[in-house]
Amino acid sequence: MTAFAYSALMPQAENAAHPFRFFGWVLLLSAPFYIWGVFWPVRGLPFGLPATVVMVVAPAMVATALTRREQGAEGARELWRRIGDVGSIPSASWFLTALVFMPAASLFGYFMMRLFDLSLPAAVSVSLTQAPVLFAVYFFGAIFEEIGWTGYATGPLQERYGILSAGLMIGAVWALWHVTPWWLGQGHALSWVTWQALATTSMRIVMGWIYAYGGRSLLLSIVFHAMINVSYSLFPNEGSHYDPFILAAVLAITIGIIALTHALVWRAASWKNW
Repeated sequence: MTAFAYSALMPQAENAAHPFRFFGWVLLLSAPFYIWGVFWPVRGLPFGLPATVVMVVAPAMVATALTRREQGAEGARELWRRIGDVGSIPSASWFLTALVFMPAASLFGYFMMRLFDLSLPAAVSVSLTQAPVLFAVYFFGAIFEEIGWTGYATGPLQERYGILSAGLMIGAVWALWHVTPWWLGQGHALSWVTWQALATTSMRIVMGWIYAYGGRSLLLSIVFHAMINVSYSLFPNEGSHYDPFILAAVLAITIGIIALTHALVWRAASWKNW
């Protein structure tokens, strides 16, 4: 069995999914939250979260509704039970990868910024004591997103198109879903939004790689997603000097290394599925 023969083992639940329909409904149902965030913004929420954070429920709502329609109530319950699918993770190394990948990428980005004398605070402040609380908050929010992006959409798209193409498709929609909150809601410049969109798409490719090789575990994606936000919040100082261009570059290099490793180690079989 090749490294990507996992497609033959895909459960019928994933084969029956309609990911493009899922994308359309998520974007449509998020529109009221965009309007709310732009015209009636709420400031001062914990951890600097925008009011549009409540739109995280949209992927879970759509995925649950579509799964129930396609497979019935038991299929929808099984989708939610996958949140705790620890038993599907083949080894602890994959959990560790999901946990430390983004902090490591952020730390490397920080050293790159120092190396090239880019904008950083004169007095660096990192509140590591907040990390457990941040993780708990972001983990809870990530559940609702990843029920949809990973639990519903990732498996069938990887089966049809491979890891890279599936990651590009999901990542592009995921980034598009965030553009209005980033740009109009939080007031970031278009250049920031562009690089953040590229970084976000790259994150989704890495998440897809971990998903494919990590036993198709939804839990791993939730942990990875939570650590994206933890890493941002802990970046000096409280994310104020985070640079999406640097992170996008670090992730692009990492994805290149992963893809090259697959090409060299598993040869044509692995490269084709990438």
